[in-house]
Formats: sequence, structure tokens, C-alpha cells
Amino acid sequence: MAIKKFLTSVADVYGYDNSDNLLFVAKTLLDSSIEVSLGSAPVRGGRGNQLQYIYYHTAEMKFTLTETQWNLEMLGATTGGEYDLGNYYVQENVTVTASSGSVTQTPLAFESVIYGWATSPLGVTQRVIFTGKGFTVSGTETSGVWCVRYYTANVSAGKSITIKASMIPQVVKLVMETQLNSADVTTNKIGMVQIVIPRGQLSGAFTISMKADGVSNTPLTGTALSYVPTATSTDACNVDSYYAKITEIIDSTNWYDNVYALSISGGNFSLGVGATKTLVVYAVPYSGASFKVSNSYLTFANGTGSGSAGISPTTGIVTGCAVGTATVWASITSASSITTSGCTTVTVVS
Repeated sequence: MAIKKFLTSVADVYGYDNSDNLLFVAKTLLDSSIEVSLGSAPVRGGRGNQLQYIYYHTAEMKFTLTETQWNLEMLGATTGGEYDLGNYYVQENVTVTASSGSVTQTPLAFESVIYGWATSPLGVTQRVIFTGKGFTVSGTETSGVWCVRYYTANVSAGKSITIKASMIPQVVKLVMETQLNSADVTTNKIGMVQIVIPRGQLSGAFTISMKADGVSNTPLTGTALSYVPTATSTDACNVDSYYAKITEIIDSTNWYDNVYALSISGGNFSLGVGATKTLVVYAVPYSGASFKVSNSYLTFANGTGSGSAGISPTTGIVTGCAVGTATVWASITSASSITTSGCTTVTVVS
């Protein structure tokens, strides 16, 4: 029985680099959306400039992710920045005696001179120059607890990214997972949908908006790039590029539970002696569209005329052996009662 399905809420997102190293995880998203667009041009002609054909072109796929929490890894990926410990400004309370004081960490020069800023107990700020960790103050206040601010090395668990003026955003693989629900079942959640974008070019644009009454978000936008999968040894000529794969995973079920028959694509065919052909098999479900099944889930067998054509039981590769006709069958290995509704006839020619 077909049930109504609803894709709910936002997705959890995992970002990987070209070596499949995990770059970032975004699990507290405000928004995760995908927009697919396709340009078209009408072809017209004849009396009344009639519409003869529509030429489709310029397919694009864009994605937007907005992370609620601060996510430096997402910013690093979108700007192409490298991570390091970096340096930062720190301030501490320092006891000054007889115009002299010493900080706990090692001051560094932001450009050339190693200096900092010291604020006296009365709130007067002056610039001071460090010698090692020590400094001296001038003026009428020469003692007490001063607030000293200076530039030093980051030795904490934090890290830094540098946004270069000539930034090149990273190309990443995105895996997006979101919940699939239905009101027709008691559990409500029936599974999930996973969207895999093998190559996504990040835009390099982001905004950090800090407001008194709000929380800053970490946005990420980009465009999917064409991905060409590696050709298989049995189908080297039929390699189509794509932007993403969307997979529906239903809980506690098998992919063939809704399938009632198999169909071999192309029907009957001819084959030369010694030639081979890999069968392509589609599953026919009770509801929904037919879909292609990997031959690794199937078992193949010969029917009549096995002397004319042989078939590998695990790969579905048919080989022409001798002139004549033969039939071949396919069944689901884990559900052998589901087979091809009609066998395919192979005619072997000389």
C-alpha cells in the first residue's frame, strides 16, 4: 500500500574534502536548501511561428546552509583558508610597582614594534613598549593593579583561519541527511533521505552579523559542479555526469519489499559468437516508478538453449557461444520468488 511521505525540518550536513577527510559537521542548521534550475530556449518555425521544440540547457544546482552555532570550519571551507593556532590580543591584570610590571605570556609584534596598552587604576590608558615580558609606565600613577592588553601567541585549544585577499573557495563533498515522516504509520518517522553532492564549489561569500538582540549565524552557499564517476569495466562507454544523488532509505525494510517483478531492459537482442553483453535490470514496484537494480543484488540463470548463450550467475554478463537462441532469467538473490516477468531471448548470430 502506498503511503504519503513528507520531508521534514532541516538536514544534518557533513562536509568532506577531496581526500574524504571530514571538514565540518553542521547539525544545528536554520536552513538547508537546494535549488535546481534549468534554462530553456524555444525552437519555433512555420506559419504562426509554431513551437516545434524546446531546447534545454544550462542546468544548475545551488545549495544554502545556515548554521545556528558558530562554525569556524564552515567559514574555512568557504574561503579556502588554512587553519593554524594563530596569534591574538589578550588582556590581564598586572601589579605595577615603581612604574614597572610584567605580563605572564610573551608579547609579540603585530608588525615591527612589540608594544601594548596599559590602563591605570584611574582609567588612564597609555601605550607601553615591552622588553621581554616587562614594561614600564610613565606619568603620576606608578603603582597599583593595571589592565594590560597585548598581542601574543595562541596556545589554547582554539584555532585561526586567514581570509586571503585572493581567496579561492574549496571544492567539497556534501552529504545531507534529513528525516522522512508519514502520518499513515504509527511511528511517524519512516526513514530518511540522503542527498550526496560529490563536488560542490563554495561561493566564498559570508556575512557575520552581530546584533544586541540576536545570535550570529554562519552561512554557507555554493553551486554543485558536474561530477563524472569512474567508468566501470563492463560499461565504459555509458558514463553520465551528475550534480547529486538523492536516496530514500526506509526504516526496517528491504528495497525489494515493494517490488513484484523484474524487467530486463531492451527485451530480446542479438549477439555475435564470442561477444558479450551486460544485462540491465529494472525493478517494477507496486507503487512508484521503476528503478534500475545493481546486478550484485541479482542472480542470473539460463533457460532453454544454454548451449547457444551462457550467462554469469552473479554479474549478468551474457556470452554468445554458438549460433542459435537461448533464454536468460534474472531473480532477486534475497527474494528468489521475484523474477523477470518474461525471460529475454538471445539470438546468437555468426
